[in-house]
Parts: sequence; C-alpha cells; structure tokens
Amino acid sequence: MKTHFFTKCVLLLCPFFGQQVVAQTVSWSPNPPLQQKKISFTYEPKGGDLEFSDEPKASLALYTGNRWRKADIELKSNGKVWTGEYQLPENTAFVALKFYQGDPEKPEAVDNNNGKGYFSRVLGTNKKDVSGSFIAETALRSGLTGNWMFNSYVNTEKNTKVIDSLLLKEEKLSRKSMRPFLFTYLDLKRLIMPATEFSAFADQMLQKELKKGRADEELLAGIQRYYIRMKDTAAAQGVEDMIYKSYPKSSTARFLAYKRATDGKSGNDFQVGAESFLSKFPYLEWKKQPDNGEYIYYTIFRGLGAHYFETGQIEKFTALFKDIDFKTANEIYRWNLTRAQIMGKGDFNLFYSLSKMIIPYLLERKSDLSYMIDFGNNKEKALANAEKQLDERLFTHIFLANALADYTGAEQSFQYLSDKGKYSTADLNDLHFRILEKLGRETEIKTVLEKSVSANAVTPAMFIKLKEIYKKAHGDKDMGYEQYVASMIPNDKKAEMRAHVMAGMVNHPLPPFVLEDADGNFVDSQQFGDKVVVIDFWATWCRPCIMAFPGMQLLVDQYAKDPQVAIYMIGTMQSGDYKTKSVNYVRGEGYRFNLLHDAVGPKGEQDQVFKSLVPLFKSSGIPRKIIVKNGMVRYSSEGYSGSPSQLRDELSMAVEILRAEK
Repeated sequence: MKTHFFTKCVLLLCPFFGQQVVAQTVSWSPNPPLQQKKISFTYEPKGGDLEFSDEPKASLALYTGNRWRKADIELKSNGKVWTGEYQLPENTAFVALKFYQGDPEKPEAVDNNNGKGYFSRVLGTNKKDVSGSFIAETALRSGLTGNWMFNSYVNTEKNTKVIDSLLLKEEKLSRKSMRPFLFTYLDLKRLIMPATEFSAFADQMLQKELKKGRADEELLAGIQRYYIRMKDTAAAQGVEDMIYKSYPKSSTARFLAYKRATDGKSGNDFQVGAESFLSKFPYLEWKKQPDNGEYIYYTIFRGLGAHYFETGQIEKFTALFKDIDFKTANEIYRWNLTRAQIMGKGDFNLFYSLSKMIIPYLLERKSDLSYMIDFGNNKEKALANAEKQLDERLFTHIFLANALADYTGAEQSFQYLSDKGKYSTADLNDLHFRILEKLGRETEIKTVLEKSVSANAVTPAMFIKLKEIYKKAHGDKDMGYEQYVASMIPNDKKAEMRAHVMAGMVNHPLPPFVLEDADGNFVDSQQFGDKVVVIDFWATWCRPCIMAFPGMQLLVDQYAKDPQVAIYMIGTMQSGDYKTKSVNYVRGEGYRFNLLHDAVGPKGEQDQVFKSLVPLFKSSGIPRKIIVKNGMVRYSSEGYSGSPSQLRDELSMAVEILRAEK
C-alpha cells in the first residue's frame, strides 16, 4: 500500500456545520440524500491511502429510527472511480461512509477523509431537515454514538463550539420533543455545561418527560439509569418503583429485581434474595419467551448451587438441575463436584451419588445449544464446546466411581465420551486401563493402550503395561518394541508435533551459572561442553509443573544411557527451606531426577537463573523447558499439555533435531 505524504484537502460536499466549498472525492446522488430513496455515491481515492487498492470496501453508518446501525456496501469499479448504492430506510436522519482495505476489524488501510469524515444529514421527502439529524452529526463527531466501531468514521473531538451550535439547531428543529434521543442529547449537553448547572438541567428534562406520561419501558429504564449515573439514588428509586408498577413482568423489572436481590450479597443473604427473585420471576416462565436475560438465571443458579453445596442443602442442590440448561448445569457441576474432586476434600460417597444423578441430565441436554451465545451463535462451536465440557465432567464421574471401587459403573461411562475425548487425555486413559485390570478384562487393555499411543496421551505406567503385553506376545523379548510404538503414531500427528517443536526453536545466549544439586555438589553450566542439555524450571507450588513430572521421567529414562544428553530440573521461585522441600518431594515421589536449586538473587528471591532468561521468555510463567547446546538456548516452551508421552516426544524430537545439526 503506497503512503502519500502530500494529500489533497478533501472535505465532504454535504450539509456540514460551517459550510465550505471543497474538492469532491465523494459525491452523493441525490445530494443531499433523501429518506426512502436509493442513494448512490462515487468515490475517487486518488491521493489517498487507497489510491492503488484493487479492492476497496465501504462501510455505511446510519442513524435510523433514532438508533445507529452499520451496513456493508459493495463497490463497483468505474475506471479510477468506485461507485456504490444503498436503499435508505424510512426514518434515516444521517449517513456516514468509511472506506478501507482488508478485514473490517483490522483494516490494512482506511480512508475517512483524513479524519474529517464523509457524512451527510438526510432530508425528508419534502427536502427539509428531519428530527435527529443534528443530534446524529454531533454524536458522531463527539464520539458519543454509544458504539466504539463508529469512532473510526471521523476523528472524534469534544469541540464545545461545534456541539453547542449543532444542538441549538436540533433544539429548534425538534422543539416539540427531544424524547426519541433524550439520553444522547443529555450526554452532549454534559460536555458543554458546568457540572452543577447540568445536574439541575438534566433533572428538569427527565422530570418533564416523566410528567408527559406515556413513557414506555425502555424510556423509564433509560431515565432510571441516568439518575444512577447522576448519583441521584432517590430519583432513581422513584423511577424504579414506576417500572415495577407499570411493567411488573418486563425485562427491565426483572433486571432491577435481580440487582436488588443479589448485589453485594453473599451466603444466606444471597440465598434469600435469589430465592425471592426466582419466586417473582420463575425460570420456566422466562424459558417460554426467552430474551437476553439468560445471564441473570445463569448467575442466580450458579450462586445458589455453590451455596447449597457448601452448606449441605443437598435436596435444594439437586432440585436445581430439574429445569436448567446444559451450560448452567455443567457449570454448577464443575464448580462444586469437579473442584472438590481435584482438591481431594470432602465425602466422595456423596459426590458420586450426586454425580450419578446429574450426569444423565447433562447427557440429555448436551445438544440444547445453550452455549450459542458464548460462541457468536456458531452452532458447530457451541456443540463442540458442550462435548468438551461433558468429557471433563465424565472424567470427574469416572474418577469418583473408580475411587469408590464401582469399576463397572466407571467402565460403562467411557461410552459417553466424545470421539475426540475418548483417548485424548493421558490421565483418563490411565484410569481406563487400570479399571479394565480391576475387572479382569485383559483382552481389552491392549486396544485401549494402542489407541492412547495413537493419540499420544500415555503415562509411564501405561508404557510399562504395553511393553509387558508386547513381550508376552514375543517370547518375553522386547526386540522391535520401540518401532512398534512409533508405528502407531499417525504421520499427521508427527508433522503437527514437528511444526510445534520448530516454532519453539530460538537462539539466545545462556547466562552462565553454578548451582547446587540435591547432594550438595555444584554444577557449572560452562562445563556442559557439546552436550545437548534439557532444563526444566519448576516449583513445588506449581501444579502444572508437578503434573509434568511423569513426562520428564519418561525423557530421563529415554536418555539415561546417553552421555551426550543431560537433563536437569531446576527448582525456582520458592520460599522457606526450598532445598529440603524440593528434595523431599522429588525423592519421596520416586522420581529419578538431577535436581538443582536456582540461586538466590540480591533481594532474596530464589530465581536468579530463571530471571536472567525472562528477556527470552517474555513471561514469568512456569513450567518452562529449555534446551541448551554450545552455550546457547536453542529451544523454549512454556506450560504442560497434560500428556506425559507427548511431553517426552516433543522434547526428544527437539533434542534429536539439535543433535542432527552440524
């Protein structure tokens, strides 16, 4: 895209405050535009950032029916000029154009007339100004349309003289009533009036509208919110009471009742308020004619679910699931049962009995599209997320069943997992093979293990079992075992992993260090020589770090007899007696690691080596793996995927890529 440093003075030839005679780069037909007419326009981008664009696009902002909306206009080429057209709705008062290239959210270039805008007031069919046209122009130029996306049509500014002049014209034009755009008018007045004067003026305007009567729900809601903004709680309460009286079952009344019942409340106070709200605005009534109040019931039910669960109100807890949708039921299960299972606290017998009651509800409702609003009304994404959520809840259910020795119930639950979820989680795969062992179904274990290997979601114990099965079938010999395992991983997964590994390749100097190991000896990084060295930064408080240990043990075992590869686990960012904590944990869990303790910095933080590499990481998050070769950090990755075998394979692939370099 060519950038021009010498641009024309190109103002829009349209009704504009302070009429000016300017060069035309946009022209309208009819000029000015008329309501209920098809307008057309020509656009000549010469001299601007879109001069050499072969596919400029146009976006039209309309103020119609006292609301802003946007329309995309298809442009047609006519030599060096582009043309477009649009049928104006009946109540349009104002239009503005913006031209751009590329994606509308992140355009490569934009032409909005150097910030001055391409816009016009729209006249009525009698060719006279229509109510709202000056308000719309003032709002657009001041950035008060209420929608940030319209701020790119002009360079917004709070020019009090321009605002005052345009509002005077609107007041003259709409002297009978400012009601249709009352709140925009007040917002603009706020910009040009002293605060004390404005408060009195706004109250006078709002009370005037209330005294007129015939105020609909939307107007009353707007007035109530405006009084809240003005911090006039007494007046706001008065309007709120009017809403309850005139529109007792409206969405506005429901929202206000929800806020009154729950704001700032917790514990028993929240329960009383939430239950009172549900008695006045029953969920099943809302479901008959749902609107955008879904989040209210989601919040109410989630809060009640947590409170009932924590306080042992089990009958009320289970009763919640009778009518609610999948999204809400899933969240109540996740926040209470899954969280309790992960923390390992509480009565697992109770949790499992609750889970057996709730899981059928989730299975029944997983396709109810209750996640649509969270995914921009994309049906495929909503369903995919519901499947993912259900897989995670089933994991909890299976875990609880196994913990309580209901192996048959646990094994039967695997059938409800999605195709993607059946073998993609290493911990769940590990549970599956152990449950089959408990049931004595040895013939099925091999299939589960092989499919888990294909998904690259395998724990060390699963590899031990698979090797045992392989040797039993091959005369107690493991010759060819590694090739057998490698052959099960699909080529597309190998290619995907290689791309992921290559994306983590870097070339950054390793600041030299000398660190103490678990036995009190010291390791000097300058003695690494030409070895390929894998380093894992971890901490005892970091759950993902600990979860990754089985994968790191697989890597350690793989290279245990290779003198050219070294693996060190550096405990970092810990407090207290960090040396004892680290050593006791690693050895107590049976891991065979080369453990190092990060050095203590000048301010007492145990993170000196890790902190020296933060400029490379651009993050302070752990777990963090790096691979060093010839004094340079050549690979870096953060986080843990959840699969021990995948972690081992990613790091070993990176090691082998670096070893193959000449």
